[in-house]
Amino acid sequence: MTALPIKRQRVTESVAEELLSLIGREQFAPGHRLPPERQLAEQMGVSRASLRDALARLEVLGHLGVRQGDGIYVAQPSATHLCLPFQGVLSRAPQSARDLLAFRQLIEPEVAALAASRASPAQLEALQLNLARQQRAAQRGHRLTDEDLQFHALIAQMAGNEVVVLVLGTLRGLLRQLRERVLAGDQPSVTIAQHQAVAQAIAAKSPAQARRAMALHLDTVTQSALEGLPPDVPSL
Repeated sequence: MTALPIKRQRVTESVAEELLSLIGREQFAPGHRLPPERQLAEQMGVSRASLRDALARLEVLGHLGVRQGDGIYVAQPSATHLCLPFQGVLSRAPQSARDLLAFRQLIEPEVAALAASRASPAQLEALQLNLARQQRAAQRGHRLTDEDLQFHALIAQMAGNEVVVLVLGTLRGLLRQLRERVLAGDQPSVTIAQHQAVAQAIAAKSPAQARRAMALHLDTVTQSALEGLPPDVPSL
C-alpha cells in the first residue's frame, strides 16, 4: 500500500513547516538549541521518526545545524544553503541558465542605483581595491571569476538591504556554477572597463548613471553567456 508512506511524508512536511514557523517567529532564534528529540516530539504530538525526518530536511536546507554531542541548533540564514536545492540544475537545464541571467538583468541595475545613493566612503574604497585586483589578475592571464563575483557582492552590500544581500549571495553561488560548466570565456578588458564605469557612477552618486552602466554590463555578460549555451534551447 502507498497510503502509509504518503501519510508519513505529509506528517514530516507538517512538522518541518511548524518548526520553520517557530524559527520565523524567533521562538527558536538563531543560535538557540532545540529541545531534546523526545521532548519536542511529545510537544508536537508526532513520532520521533517523523521528527527526525523533518529535522534532517531542515538541516539540509541550512535552517538547522548539528553539533556532535551538544544537540541541534538554529542556524543563521546562509546564501550557500539557499543555493543547495538548485545545484546541478543549470548544467541539466540550459533554460534555467537563461532564466537566471534574465533575473540578474532585472535586479542588479536597480541594486547599483541604490548603491549610488547609499555607498559609504569605506565601501567605495573597497570597490576601488577590487578593481585594482581585477587589473592584476588580468595582467597575469587569470580568469576574473572571484574578483568579478566579489565586485557585484560589494555593490549588493552598498545597497543596504539584507534581503538583497541574501538573494544576490544565492545568485552568486549559481553564477559560479554556471561559469564553470556553461559560460564562454572571460573578456577581461571589457569586463574591467564596464566595472570601472559602474564604480565611477556609484562614486558620483548618480543612481541613473549607475543603473545604465550596470544594465550595459549585464547585457554584455548575457550575450557572452548565451554563446556558451546549447543552441537547441530557445533564446530569452
